[in-house]
Amino acid sequence: MRILPKANPLYENISANNIVIPDVLEKLGNGGFTGYIHHSAPEFEFYGIFAKGKLLCALSCDAGRDKTGFEAIVLLFDKVILAGGEINVYRMTADLAVCAHALTIGNRLFNGEEVRQVDVKGTLARLKGLGTNGVVRFYTSERSAMMFYKDGLPIGFYHDGASSIESSPDESRKIAALPGARVEICSTKPLEELMQYDLLQMVNLQKVWESARSRNAVLRPKEFSPDGSSASEISEGKLLELVDDISEVASAYLARAGRAIVEKRIRELGGPSQLQDDTKRGLFLAQVEADAMEADAHARIDEMIDLMKSEIAGRLAV
Repeated sequence: MRILPKANPLYENISANNIVIPDVLEKLGNGGFTGYIHHSAPEFEFYGIFAKGKLLCALSCDAGRDKTGFEAIVLLFDKVILAGGEINVYRMTADLAVCAHALTIGNRLFNGEEVRQVDVKGTLARLKGLGTNGVVRFYTSERSAMMFYKDGLPIGFYHDGASSIESSPDESRKIAALPGARVEICSTKPLEELMQYDLLQMVNLQKVWESARSRNAVLRPKEFSPDGSSASEISEGKLLELVDDISEVASAYLARAGRAIVEKRIRELGGPSQLQDDTKRGLFLAQVEADAMEADAHARIDEMIDLMKSEIAGRLAV
């Protein structure tokens, strides 16, 4: 998983049990927070990078598989509800938040090459020439050190065990010189460009949280009436909530077009109640998938459909 500096803690080792995570994220946003929130649970980690109250990115790693953006938040909510875990929040300057963004989801210029096979001096000169914003990280199986860059120039240094961002690269040089040391270099856009993106404004956190609670609730055995029909049919209100939930998923991936696609296909299906029919539900999802591909073939449509299936299954099961 990613390794981010822990130099300026706001909260550490806070139990996630009984915490309403959307409230935490929204409070950080409303408070103009800059830094990152980290959640950990068995075989799971989440990072959310903030700058001036905007959630620039989100990354979840579940058993070695990475998810980003909306899907990362959904996975975070699921894990908090099912496994609890711990919350840590660390402050940063805006420039270091850009570097954290690079570490989390940035482009990889080097991704674990051995230091002895890399022209480090020439590479650093290249970063300067390109005006790179990002991080150079040297590491072994036991040690790690980072060099933070803004506009191609170093702005700070950090290594495992450090309690603050340092001004000297000495420790980075020592770790780079260790036998078998490797190097990772990642970059990202300038702060002004990153600030144009805010996940908090794109995702209805409270709705996603309620959906996660419903999806992960303990399932009750269905009761049947004497004629054999299910006595736990979903109410019309719950079905409307389900449509709103999957519309929210679609809009997270396709903006306004996503919600319009869902609403159109629900009407053509004959209304929300038809989602309870396996055949009609399958047809609905296939039509939404085709419409989504036509609207934006570069969007992560497979992820979107998987989340919709999860939302539907959760609502219909409870």
